[in-house]
Amino acid sequence: MIAAVVVATVGSLEETVTAGDGEPGADLVFWGTPYYATDPCIPESVTQWSMGILHAAAVLWNGDVVCWGGNFSGESNVPSDVGSGPFQIPAVQVSAGEGHTAAVLADGSVRCWGENEYGECIVPPGVGSAEHPVRSIHAAVYSTTALMMDGTIVCWGNPAAQDCDPALEIPAIGLQRLSVGNTHSIGLLNDGSIRCWGDDSLGQCEVPEGIGDRGHRVVAIAAGSAHSVAILEDGSVRCWGDDTSGQLAVPPGIGTPERPAVAVAAGLAHTVLLHEDGSVASWGSNSAGQTDVPPSIADPARGAIRPLVGVVARGLGSGALRAAVVPCTGDLDRDARVDGIDLGLILIDWGGRDGCRSDLDRDGLVGPGDLGLLLSNWGRCGS
Repeated sequence: MIAAVVVATVGSLEETVTAGDGEPGADLVFWGTPYYATDPCIPESVTQWSMGILHAAAVLWNGDVVCWGGNFSGESNVPSDVGSGPFQIPAVQVSAGEGHTAAVLADGSVRCWGENEYGECIVPPGVGSAEHPVRSIHAAVYSTTALMMDGTIVCWGNPAAQDCDPALEIPAIGLQRLSVGNTHSIGLLNDGSIRCWGDDSLGQCEVPEGIGDRGHRVVAIAAGSAHSVAILEDGSVRCWGDDTSGQLAVPPGIGTPERPAVAVAAGLAHTVLLHEDGSVASWGSNSAGQTDVPPSIADPARGAIRPLVGVVARGLGSGALRAAVVPCTGDLDRDARVDGIDLGLILIDWGGRDGCRSDLDRDGLVGPGDLGLLLSNWGRCGS
């Protein structure tokens, strides 16, 4: 069991550090027990990432996709036509499910790979075409749902999946956001109201009265295993559904108009929230440390060198994403400048043959060539 870790997107496996160490170069911060909690060795800045059940996926600034963790059904084998290289199409968003992965590409098309027992990787004809581009994709357990640019949704895979199709027709104004849980889904409409469909055995689809009305419009949503969460336009947070582990019990002073929330995520039986001040809070089940937010991101007074821009959760894991930086060769700590700290890091890795962080020339060894590249970019990135 991993109690809490921060995994740097650069460096070798040995550079995984305990939460609170404040690794400035970490794009991804996660804690709890994501079973894939090993350093994926991502050489570029991350713009979006998704936490699956046994694997994770991230979109890099250049449109490449990196997957790590479980690969039992090929869910971590990124298709050869996805990425930033010749004859490839960059990705803009990715979603990791249980045994499969789905991505939206820059042209609005979709790619799915991995487990396909119920056809969850067989994209229906026309979905992602020039006439019907996709806005976001959501990989669930045995199904995949696409939110289209026109605000409609298309779902494929297990026909018995309760999260798949809304029981009521979506209004003509359409959806702007979608969150898919284990057995239910929440859609945020363009007027700030919400719709919920799927399993309602624990009240997870019984939207409290007033939420989504004028003056209480919703700006962010999250569907957990059996609970739902919404952030209102005044920054306050509301939860409903299963509360057997306290996942609905918002702590005092968290997600209020005085301390507004800007992003939220929901796991198996816990909730994670990002405040406008850049701090993270979490509550609910803590059976695996999933609500033990690392001190480095829990206290707004710490003044992080790179602000957080989002939170994620799945199963017994939680995570956060730092703001992407304009990459430059030699900026090993991701602070948008090449300086003495980066020089010190490359010297620590000197002579190493597994130098993901410092092997700038990608020749398999950290040596003079890498030092030369670092020194040639000395100063602020882009200067």
